[in-house]
Amino acid sequence: MPARAAWKGFLHVNQLQVPVKAFTACSTQPEIALNQLHRGCGERIQQHKVCPVHGPLTADDIISGYQYAEGRFLPLEAADLEPLLPEDQKAITVDAFVSSTQIDPVYHSGRTYYVVPDGPPGQRPFCVLRDGLRQRDRHGVARVVMSGRELLVVLRPLGRLVAMTVLEYPQRVRSSLDYEGEVAGLTVSEAEQQLIRQLMDAMTDGDLDLTRYRDRYIDGLNALIERRLADVAPLPENGSLRVEADEANLVAALRASLAAAGVDDVPARIPSRTQRSTTGDDEQPARRLA
Repeated sequence: MPARAAWKGFLHVNQLQVPVKAFTACSTQPEIALNQLHRGCGERIQQHKVCPVHGPLTADDIISGYQYAEGRFLPLEAADLEPLLPEDQKAITVDAFVSSTQIDPVYHSGRTYYVVPDGPPGQRPFCVLRDGLRQRDRHGVARVVMSGRELLVVLRPLGRLVAMTVLEYPQRVRSSLDYEGEVAGLTVSEAEQQLIRQLMDAMTDGDLDLTRYRDRYIDGLNALIERRLADVAPLPENGSLRVEADEANLVAALRASLAAAGVDDVPARIPSRTQRSTTGDDEQPARRLA
């Protein structure tokens, strides 16, 4: 179980209040995180938030804005957005219970949380509500505030837990009627229907086990990385490669600065720290005789 819950508050069903906490059902990070690198030198790309007028900014310098015309924005402070949210921002408020098949999966956003009781006082009322959902074959339609937004969610029993799946608001879901013109109004023959029924019966899996499915791209990426890493020389423990890379960058910058300043007598090449240590260049020069 994750060390920290993604959300804590109360599950409200009319006058019933259940202290609960929610954990993200899916990992928020990819199994293998890839960074953006400069193809030329292999260094990681840094992405800074910069104002074209004032330069780099901190998080405190940044507010929201709505673009109402080309290059024109309406500034919106956090104080402007706060009144748009419900007063009780620590509650999952159930509005209604519906049949378990009443909500079309097209409204599912793909974000699901595992809801559990938050402490001993919530255990019994939580179990009563969960078992009621299961026995009556009902799902709960509710609203909750997360990350500064009011979300529409559906609650359903899942083992000992209650799963909370975020729904898309109807305004965001395109009507399927807009696309029915793409499908011809053909009449399927009885022979064709019988054949497809036989095919579906032959392929029906009454005990589907999703654990047998794996992300083949991630598995292949893991294997590719392992093969490539086998050919990469291990870094020395003292980190001298990093030091020499930093020194090389500094030397290049100094040489460019000297050239820009009009200094012609610039050494063509400066030996690295490793080369200096092996050739004795780091030794103190002999004292000059008077």
